[in-house]
Amino acid sequence: MPLTNPENDAEDIAEKLKTLGFEVIFASNKSKSEMKALIRQFGTQLKQKGGVGLFFYAGHGLQIDGENYLVPVDFNASVSYEVADAAVNSSLITGAMEAADNPLNIILLDACRDNPFPRKNRSSSRGLARMDSASGTIIAYSTSPGDVAADGEGRNSPYTANLLKHMGAPGLTIEQVFKHVRVGVEDSTGGRQLPWETSSLRGDFYFKPKQILPPPQIQTQLQETLPVAVQEPITPQMTTNQIQMSSAASSANARKLSIFSNPQDSIIKILNSDKKYAMGVKLEPGDYRIEVSNEGYRTKKQWITIDAENLEMQITLVPES
Repeated sequence: MPLTNPENDAEDIAEKLKTLGFEVIFASNKSKSEMKALIRQFGTQLKQKGGVGLFFYAGHGLQIDGENYLVPVDFNASVSYEVADAAVNSSLITGAMEAADNPLNIILLDACRDNPFPRKNRSSSRGLARMDSASGTIIAYSTSPGDVAADGEGRNSPYTANLLKHMGAPGLTIEQVFKHVRVGVEDSTGGRQLPWETSSLRGDFYFKPKQILPPPQIQTQLQETLPVAVQEPITPQMTTNQIQMSSAASSANARKLSIFSNPQDSIIKILNSDKKYAMGVKLEPGDYRIEVSNEGYRTKKQWITIDAENLEMQITLVPES
């Protein structure tokens, strides 16, 4: 059965990911060999650059004997035992991510629209099967394992429409994003479709961290303390940084930050705070700029957000070429 929305879904998710800072490999309507080549390219780039890996797929998907398959445009199978040869096994995606050895991976599957094989065939089942993955991976399905998802009547499927709505919401962990998506999909499908996730994440991930602004009077004070010759507009990061640096002691709101680095002897600094990093350092809620460095490796700098919970994260450095 032809599907109307997957190409729109992939295009719109690609654009959303670009706005959130991802480097995107986009493809649509590819053959099996082309899909496998693109997955290989994705795994290679992920291994070279590290960071967060994300794989999104919209289209036909099915399970045979507990294995999930993504259906290419040149799919040609008349019986279930031919599927393994005609489609792309989802294990290629998880395998590419595991081989990259990066700290965090996300798989989004807006598939399982239908199964072309009769239910009486014991090897074929509705929807997709639950997938296993390595530590640091979250897999999100557009519907429950063994169930079928809707293509949707608008530009996007119900699942992708809700992903687009909530992925850019500031301050939501990825688990919170998926909770909002689940509620939206249930509401829009009258309870017929229930998105599902499996997770082995070890820390929090934000598509878009929350930016915390200080009270107006503090912004004014900060502006007055800047030399006129170099004065710039006060940004959320600048004001938050100044407040963090001026706090002398941890309050009851402070939360622990624990960073597990690879290599383990890497030097970790908090660039916008007077506090020196140590495992489990307590920091006030806000945005922090951290730096992880080691001789022979590329230095990594990134913003993180401390909110209502302790934060544990893993950062893997990439060797210098």
